[in-house]
Amino acid sequence: MLFKNLALVSVTVASLFFTGTSAALVNSISECPKLTARTAPTKVSDLRPDDIKLTGALGDSIMAGFALEGITHGTIIHPTSIFEYRGQSYGGGGDDGAVTIPNFIKRYNPKVRGASVGEHLAELCYGPLCPPFQYRPLRDVLNAAQSGGMAMNLDYELTYLINTMKFMTAWEYDDQWKMINIQIGSNDQCASCIDEFIPMLRPELYGKHMEAAVERIRKKVPKVLVNLIGTFNVSEIYSVTTGKDYCNAFDPLEFHINTVECPCALSKSFREKMNENSLGYNREIERIYNKFKPLQTDTFGVMFTPANIDLASFPVQGLSNVDCFHPSKQGHEFVAKSLWNTLFTPLANKRGDISFKDTKIYCPTDSDRFNLN
Repeated sequence: MLFKNLALVSVTVASLFFTGTSAALVNSISECPKLTARTAPTKVSDLRPDDIKLTGALGDSIMAGFALEGITHGTIIHPTSIFEYRGQSYGGGGDDGAVTIPNFIKRYNPKVRGASVGEHLAELCYGPLCPPFQYRPLRDVLNAAQSGGMAMNLDYELTYLINTMKFMTAWEYDDQWKMINIQIGSNDQCASCIDEFIPMLRPELYGKHMEAAVERIRKKVPKVLVNLIGTFNVSEIYSVTTGKDYCNAFDPLEFHINTVECPCALSKSFREKMNENSLGYNREIERIYNKFKPLQTDTFGVMFTPANIDLASFPVQGLSNVDCFHPSKQGHEFVAKSLWNTLFTPLANKRGDISFKDTKIYCPTDSDRFNLN
């Protein structure tokens, strides 16, 4: 499958060459040439990276960059072990030099706003446990993700996101193109084994919450492109972390935090349930994409970006050594590059699995558009 993906990329680059344009795969987004200036587009189907004025994000602790920097002071017994490094989040971060989707967009529009910056203690929103007044707007900016967040918490996150967008843009709210990255579902998977007793996290309920969020965006946010990112199959990380000294955060004790952090992963039979729900969540996301696709207007559009990342192919260093569950900085950078490279291709070309490797960054051309098909 990997060779099939590489072939698709080669065909894409070759076709661009033969149509008189040029495309490149580079090590750093700074190596990509700027796009030729043009009149601002009037249709969501005509959007390029340089058209985006605001980036926002909804999600869970992965989107919030939890534990991204790993153990930073020689011991896990330190406040930074429960920090969110939001400025380096693959889908919401904007720290200088960070390898993130918002920073890739910033290469083409230096004035884009909305990416989160810096780091701070984790903000917790876990199902019904969602304390108010946790957001730090100066750092979170438009990254509304919450550690512990589940699909049922999207409405809570969206309230912060919409209110902050309006505050930031004032009278320009209706006129600026916005891109919102949404990825959530890891915590839903990790608690899904309770569905046998309390049916809260079944795929159809996940889809209900996700669909309600997209519908609210459609009604309340003008000039917006919603990027629905598929869920990771999180049970795969246990094939990477089992028996690895790297994950012994409480050395010399042989204890891995990820064995309790994701309760449904304790049993292999429960992991099967997690896998089933992950597939079900992704089916629901695609169903929602297909439902809203016919509702596309000049100022509202939805794209589906499968996250078919083979977590079992990760080196253990792709995960944070705080818990060997959340992606490390290396993991976030790989995800950012891998998903960015698919944003300009049709959905049919995004289906294959993506294995961990030294991934180049695609440089969009003047003729490229965010592909909603």
